[in-house]
Amino acid sequence: MPANAHKAFHQAGELPCFRSELELTANDREELLEARKAVRSALRTGLARAGHFLAREEYYAPYFLEHARFSETPSQRLEPKFRTQGSWAYKTLNSPANDNQQIDLDEGMYLPMSFVDGLGPAVASKGLYAVVETILGVLCEARGWTLDTSKSICVRIQISERAHLDVNIYAIPDHRVEELAKSAAINFGEALNSQFNINDALFEQRQLRLDPTEIYVAHRRRGWEQSDPLQLEDWFVAACDRHAHAVNVRRLVRYLKAWRDWRWGECGLSSITLMACAVSALDAPGTSLPKGRDDEALLLVAKTLSQGFAGDIPNPVVEGKVLNDKWDVQARNTFQLGARALASQLERALRGETQAGAVLDRLQALFGERFPDDESLVSSLQTIEIIRSSTASVQPSPKVGVSQSG
Repeated sequence: MPANAHKAFHQAGELPCFRSELELTANDREELLEARKAVRSALRTGLARAGHFLAREEYYAPYFLEHARFSETPSQRLEPKFRTQGSWAYKTLNSPANDNQQIDLDEGMYLPMSFVDGLGPAVASKGLYAVVETILGVLCEARGWTLDTSKSICVRIQISERAHLDVNIYAIPDHRVEELAKSAAINFGEALNSQFNINDALFEQRQLRLDPTEIYVAHRRRGWEQSDPLQLEDWFVAACDRHAHAVNVRRLVRYLKAWRDWRWGECGLSSITLMACAVSALDAPGTSLPKGRDDEALLLVAKTLSQGFAGDIPNPVVEGKVLNDKWDVQARNTFQLGARALASQLERALRGETQAGAVLDRLQALFGERFPDDESLVSSLQTIEIIRSSTASVQPSPKVGVSQSG
């Protein structure tokens, strides 16, 4: 008996459903936002004096110091701009499924600085990490937080047992920021507070954009590498818009992440990999999208996951890069088996059960105790058809004497 479990996955507003159980608590959200505010404030203040932390030879990249074109040392004052990125920006952030998991907020810090043509940013990435960690170390000590310097492309701040904040460091050309600032003043009516101090809200809201080749991320060991986090966000937003007439892609990704977190906890199946697989399934030629049915849309995606996990999953925005290149044979087999179980159990729940309680039992086994157990959230398609038929039967019959269905 086909079942309709859409309401068990999603209902509007605060009505009980699985989606509402995935939302952050008000306390978690407030804690993260307050920490973000404190981190931004500390970095703005500290980086204004960045050159005082290190000697000139430590602060600047070797190729900058050796470049004959520069007769004078540029200002060692850095004025950062910030953009929140990752799942918070994509609107796919879930509350943790288990006690050993954490909420993460990814913060991008953009530093306008001089560039050496053909070589990259003038400031050394290693020196910049030293400056940022010095600033944030003082903040962490004052707040009782823990500074984690083990990550290769970010500085992590452990703000509680449930949450952490990662700061990625980006370099952008100062002359381009100045151009964007002038453009903002003209197009958005924003006054400039200083040469590079463009309105932070416009930067945060993605109104001011740079060429992806002009953005570099700081790596602890490899130095500066070209990387624009907005490319992935743009790709995902476009996919959400493309399928919005039938499917809420963000909710589907959140369900997949919740399934992963409940089944494995920490594992090598990244959120970006799940996003790419979901969008690929929805984009497939000839795919008929179930409108207004989160349960059916999730089943559609789940049926494609195992095959997708079997091969290389291309990065949707970086040509030649693979998202699952670090999987070994055991990890690949584990994720494939899990994907098959997800598809099989979802199909049995929606196609093979005769009781609403049995449908919910299967879904709770897949997604955990947060999945609702309210049987009123599951309806039988057969029951719906009976109601429709009953409604139709009380209508006046056509004069031709032959029953018609509408």
